[in-house]
Amino acid sequence: MKPSKITIKKRIFFSHIAIILISLILTAAVFDACLRIFVRTQTKKQLIIAGDIVKKSMSEDLQDLNIIIQGKNNKELIKSMLEINKTLRKTQSFLDINYAILGKNKNIIYPLKESNQEYLLLQNSLLPMINKKKLITSETKKNNVFYFNASGKRYAATIYPLESSNNLKEGYLLIYSDLGKSSKLTTIVNIMLLSIMVIAAIIALIISNNVSEKISRPISQLSKYANKIGERKYDMEPIKYNDDEIGQLAETMYSMTKKLSAYDSTMKTFMQNASHELRTPLMSIQGYAEGIKYGVVDDQNKAIDIVIEESKRLSQLVEDLLYLSKIDALQEEMNFERINTEDMIRSSIERVSGIAVKKKKIINFSSNENNIMLLGDEEKLIRAIINILGNSLRYSKKYIDVTLKKEGSKIIILLEDDGPGFDEKDIANIFDRFYKGKQGNYGLGLAITKSIIEKHNGGIVAENCVKGGACFKITLPGGSD
Repeated sequence: MKPSKITIKKRIFFSHIAIILISLILTAAVFDACLRIFVRTQTKKQLIIAGDIVKKSMSEDLQDLNIIIQGKNNKELIKSMLEINKTLRKTQSFLDINYAILGKNKNIIYPLKESNQEYLLLQNSLLPMINKKKLITSETKKNNVFYFNASGKRYAATIYPLESSNNLKEGYLLIYSDLGKSSKLTTIVNIMLLSIMVIAAIIALIISNNVSEKISRPISQLSKYANKIGERKYDMEPIKYNDDEIGQLAETMYSMTKKLSAYDSTMKTFMQNASHELRTPLMSIQGYAEGIKYGVVDDQNKAIDIVIEESKRLSQLVEDLLYLSKIDALQEEMNFERINTEDMIRSSIERVSGIAVKKKKIINFSSNENNIMLLGDEEKLIRAIINILGNSLRYSKKYIDVTLKKEGSKIIILLEDDGPGFDEKDIANIFDRFYKGKQGNYGLGLAITKSIIEKHNGGIVAENCVKGGACFKITLPGGSD
């Protein structure tokens, strides 16, 4: 069984889900941490503020702190504590703050035993835990906030030493708060945040699904388009998208389709021409060979020469066809190196000098400067120039002029002959494969030349010279001298 295909849409969608979940988890974690730090900071701040208020109120309302600490004058104590409680409640926000006055021996002075549940809480739960943890000592200083658990609840507290008029520690002021209210507040805020995040996640998933659909749909269409190209169905209209990367890809694919269509048509024509050109020498070789075999040829030596000549022609044709196929398939390697352009041209001329002498034609060479260097494959460039020289030797009357010059960063090679030149209607087809001139062979030489020059990032044009005859102009990028 083949594994289920994971589409691009699913990949994008699941990636978005992962990003959203990670973002939400990180956001929730950071927010919760910040909220807890905020609550803890505010708790400490409010406890200290409350302690300062109580301490200040006690010093203003109670004439003799020692009397209060010693637990005397309860009537005055109750009256003063009620006023303090009113002031204290006005300052509270998310905390339920209470306070107690402890004697030197940590006995409870306030709240009073007779009428306050807080007394029982302090006596039975808070003070035992405070004593157990040794939170109240002779070294106890104000503004220190500590946390502890008692009666199944979480408390925060701060302790103020109470000193008499002679600076002796006579008791303690305990400011404490049940953190249940702040915990509930924290929980409510977290629930609200979670609700918002869930709603945001749902909205994000809907948007993600739409986005992934918009991204995957054109890719799917382009995939179908590419499949049709693979089936050689080139008669397709271009796919239109926005001017983005996908739109550019669609335009590139359409451009590729047109090029493939043109290439496919060219290859069909090429194969037809190639089969025709191969058939002609083969038929000639077969005819003369059968004539020799059955003794119907009058001049056997001439027939044998024709067979040899056609065999050479066939061999050259096959070689050129193979060379062109390598170039088309990008299998023909280019060995670029710094070469002397003048030496390369002279080597090309030397290789065809025998044919020139046989045909009684002169090849002239001139250059406007010395040591013109070129970055290229010398053997392939020689082959390109020889193809042009061979063409010119067939058409020229007496001479061929080869000129080398440098114009700026460009290297120019001109090859001119005194032949009849080109028919204007044929100039556009000179470099086409299997194009034949009046005295041409099979039309691959100039096609090979053009391919070689273009592989060197150069160009070649053919035109009629001003003084008559054919003119080939090769332009190549110059190398470092």
